Amino acid sequence: MNDVRTIPPAPTLAAMADALVGVESSRILVSRIEELLTAMQATPARLLLFDGDAQVFYSAVCFGCGQERDDIPLAQVLNQPPPRLHLLRSHGDWVGALEIEGTESYQQELVELLCTILAPTLISIHRHESVVKQLREVREEVTQILGAGQLLRHLDVDMLLVKILETVMSAVRAEVGSVLTIDDKDKLMPRVTLGLREEHVAAIKRKADGRSVAEYVKAQGLPLCLDAGEIAEELDLTALGANLTGLLVLPLTTRDCIQGVVVLANPEVAFGPAQKRLAETVCSLAAIALDNALLVKSTVDRERMQRELDLAKSIQCQMYPKRIDDSKNWRVDGMSRPCDETGGDYYSFMKRSGHLLAMIGDVSGHGLGAALYTTMAHAVVQEQLRTGVAIDPAFEALNEALFHTQSGRFMTAALVDIHPDKTFSYVSAGHNPLLWLHKGEVRWLESCGMPLGIVPMGAFPPPPPAQLAVGDQLILYTDGFTEAANHAGDCYGEERLAETVKKGWKAGLTPTDMMKLIVNEVDQFVDGRPHEDDLTMVVVSITDEI
Repeated sequence: MNDVRTIPPAPTLAAMADALVGVESSRILVSRIEELLTAMQATPARLLLFDGDAQVFYSAVCFGCGQERDDIPLAQVLNQPPPRLHLLRSHGDWVGALEIEGTESYQQELVELLCTILAPTLISIHRHESVVKQLREVREEVTQILGAGQLLRHLDVDMLLVKILETVMSAVRAEVGSVLTIDDKDKLMPRVTLGLREEHVAAIKRKADGRSVAEYVKAQGLPLCLDAGEIAEELDLTALGANLTGLLVLPLTTRDCIQGVVVLANPEVAFGPAQKRLAETVCSLAAIALDNALLVKSTVDRERMQRELDLAKSIQCQMYPKRIDDSKNWRVDGMSRPCDETGGDYYSFMKRSGHLLAMIGDVSGHGLGAALYTTMAHAVVQEQLRTGVAIDPAFEALNEALFHTQSGRFMTAALVDIHPDKTFSYVSAGHNPLLWLHKGEVRWLESCGMPLGIVPMGAFPPPPPAQLAVGDQLILYTDGFTEAANHAGDCYGEERLAETVKKGWKAGLTPTDMMKLIVNEVDQFVDGRPHEDDLTMVVVSITDEI
């Protein structure tokens, strides 16, 4: 009996659309295209994609093809297109082409219809896979940051240095690395190495001045990231006797003081901006942990619990910014007075591209645990804000990071962004109402989301921006002020706070003096009764045209 080859029926337009539309995987799409081309008797064939930078069509997938195909310049396609080449375009943009390489006749009209559907499908899959990749990278970053937060638990310096190197190398997938710390003579000394011995680190030198890259980063206080090409151009590796595929050197800095340097080399995936940013965040936490451990080591003669409490209080104070006095724009100052030796409140403010960002937060509970929680929050929010992230996604990232600590704590917080055009926007995650004194009238700014760290994914949509006026004041405070109680059990409350702010505003008080007035009023109200909660506040005054 003779073999009878069954030729599948030619697909209809509806069948092609059903096969291609909604596909979310490149692998499945290739399989569907091959099935359709086979049914059209249009194989062997080749899928080419368009490279906009090089202006060429390059071979991407072969369907029964035997050999590679040279790139096809766009100019050739426009002037003398190869025979049996069907172009893919979407919204006027070049996407690619299908080239039918067989010699037999095929159903050209159906191939053209296939190309019409295939072009937007390719773009959709590319976008989908890009988003999936970005989400995977963000999830990996959060995981690494949370892992780095565990460094705060280690107080033994030698063990901590090992954990720092392991954590940073894992975060950026470096093959070799070393941690160096500064000795009593202000010299860098390798303390922990994995694949990079002391002589190796010293042999990685700059051509410009002959210094080792570790000493250079220590002197500059800034990270250094080089790819293979930049390494060949800028570094002298003669004494190393080996090649480097990538190099990332970062300072361990805390309180404007460099504690050491981390050297990472030969990554699995080339060091890029994302890896550099992640390594900086991890090293920021590592530096705090190292500073923590070094302070503990230097005070071993003290009682252990008292030492830890003093250390946590010191770290908290170092997180707080200094007063900013810009008489042409605004003045801002902040204060925090914990009810215990360490507190669970947090505040920060910074200038960024003509904006003023001011934040306040209140962690559930008190003491050392709450203080460490604020340290984690500080590291995450600073990394978000300093990379230019808007206030609402910054809170979303902070919420996810705090949730995954699984500490059982949560944090209420508010973040205000004062724009150069004298408008401001804010986000508030379950925090008590902020006080806005606008032209002598009190306005309360309510929360726009639930507290941070309770659910894995939170939304914090900011209300519409509002217009500030010269002389306005924004009062960010924690509920330690309004819930301060006297001997009769009465709370100070929002009304008394508003009246005190009005009194200070009429007297033209600066932010610093306004805070002193409020604290004094609250202390007089409680009449010597101990405060049961931390007192934390940030005051912003609009002083002139922005």
